[in-house]
Order: sequence, then C-alpha cells, then structure tokens
Amino acid sequence: MIRNLYFETTNILFTRAQALVWVANGLSFLDLFEKSSGNLLSEIITKCPEEKTLIINFKGIIRFDDHCLDKVFNSLEGNRKQIIIINGEHLHSEFIKLKKEKQININHDSVNKLLIIGNNRPFDIEDLNQEREISVKKYISNVLKSTFSKFEEYKRLCSTPFLANGEFDSKKIIESPKDFMWISFYMSDKLFQLIESEKLTDVVLVSASLRGSSFTSILGILNELEYVNIDHIGPIHKVYDFNNLDLKHRNRNYVYIGDFVFGGTEIKLTKVYASFAGARLDHALVLGSLFDSSVFNDFKLHELNTLREIATDAKFKLFD
Repeated sequence: MIRNLYFETTNILFTRAQALVWVANGLSFLDLFEKSSGNLLSEIITKCPEEKTLIINFKGIIRFDDHCLDKVFNSLEGNRKQIIIINGEHLHSEFIKLKKEKQININHDSVNKLLIIGNNRPFDIEDLNQEREISVKKYISNVLKSTFSKFEEYKRLCSTPFLANGEFDSKKIIESPKDFMWISFYMSDKLFQLIESEKLTDVVLVSASLRGSSFTSILGILNELEYVNIDHIGPIHKVYDFNNLDLKHRNRNYVYIGDFVFGGTEIKLTKVYASFAGARLDHALVLGSLFDSSVFNDFKLHELNTLREIATDAKFKLFD
C-alpha cells in the first residue's frame, strides 16, 4: 500500500500530506495531519535513499495533532536524509514545537517558501521541481491512456455523434483507489490555478454525468467548495432536474467538472441549466478533450491533457 503513496524519480521521492490523511483516516478532516498519517510518512522516509530528497506537499493542511510527527522525527535521526516541505511555510512554528527534544534541523527558506528538515545539503529547487513536474505529467498521461479500449470496428460513442475506433472510460480511474486519489489531486491543482488566473469568486462546481459527479464531489471536498451534481442532461437521456432549480445560485460562478469532452454538448446544455438558476458557466475542467480549448467559443475549456496526445492510436470521425 505504501508504494501507492509516493512517486520516485532519479533524484527525488515526492508525496502529498493530504494523500496520507486520505488513506489513513478518510475524507472527514483533510486539513488535519494526525498520528496515523505521520506513521505513513515515517514509512516513506524509511524507504527514501539518503542520496535522494523527499519532497512533501503540505497544501491543505492547517492543523497538527500532538505526537503526529514523533515517528517522522525518529526516522530522521542518525542519517543524512533530507525533506523539503512545499506549501507548508505556515506550519513552520508547529514543526519546531513538535520536534521537542529531537536533534533535527528545521530550516526556513523564506525566499523559496520552503521548509528543509534533516540534512541541509545544497539543492536546486527549480531542477527538482522540473523533475517532479515531468514525472507528474507522465503519470497523468499514462493513467488517461490506460482508460482507452479499442473496438473491433468504428462505433458511435455515448452522448456524442462522433464515431470512434475505441473509447476512453473514466470508470477505470474511479475504480482504482490510487489513480482516483492522485488524479483528483492533480485536477484540484488545475482547478486552483483556474480560479486564481480567472479571478473567480463565489464558485460552485457542477457536473451533469454519472462519472463526472465523482470528480465534482471530491474536488468540492478537497477545495471546500459547494458542488451540485445534477441529473444527466446529455443529448440521449433527456432528463432535466428542474424541480430542484431555485435562485440560491444567482450570480454565482459555475465551473463544469467532467471526464472526457468531444463536441462539448453536455457542457453547453449545463450552461443553459446554469442560466435558469441565474448563474454563470464560463469555465469547464475535464480530464481530457478531443480538441484544443480554442475550438470552444461558449466557454473556456481547461483539461489535464488532449486525447490525441494521450493515445495516438485513437481515431475519430463524424461520418462513415
């Protein structure tokens, strides 16, 4: 199990504090790092070779339980292992307090907004971040590619007029605890960037499909955002959940969350749905899209990857 909680490259291991919380204690208190999460982190530190640096993303963690880092500091005593904490600058005083009498170095790099724990050997954070980003992109691409299954002949895809020689099925991600967790985190990062760059306020996440609802719900939980999972309103199942429409979301910013996008019909229909509620829907975040985001004029599309980059053997057409 522990191997699913970190990634390893030539020079680094990297993980996420909230991933440890998720596995150790579920989704109830994702902002709290407590003892069982610290025990998992201690195991990862033990696995990390001394010549490599362990990078831990503490995004979303705002509280520590007493004794939660006891085993973490124990695993750093008597060796030359180095830990870099990113997105955890606000926890500096807590790390200092919880180390107690342990002879462990905790240094604050205010320029790069890092905490360095253990060995203070020199490093180039830009190089390490680049190595980490390349690994993440490769992982995302491999996971999305693994969802593609070929047909024996061209078939029409569900909820779209496109014909294809296979289909991308996000159910394969949802059914994999490891992949669902990590893809959710990386979608969450993308969502955060979207909200920041577009300066969105009063955000409500919305989905209009069964599988999209899984990602919408977890992104709402991870980001403490309100979310709405409405009934399927694609071009085949004409079920409209208008009974639940009210004006509580008037002037709110809806962000559509989905899995794979082809023509964008579902997003456009959800945009109409949003207008009935007095809300705006100008942005969509999905796992993958057949077309580049510039193709869509009704909304801005943000995706983890394009389908043509994910699987070069995937073929699509509109007519036989």
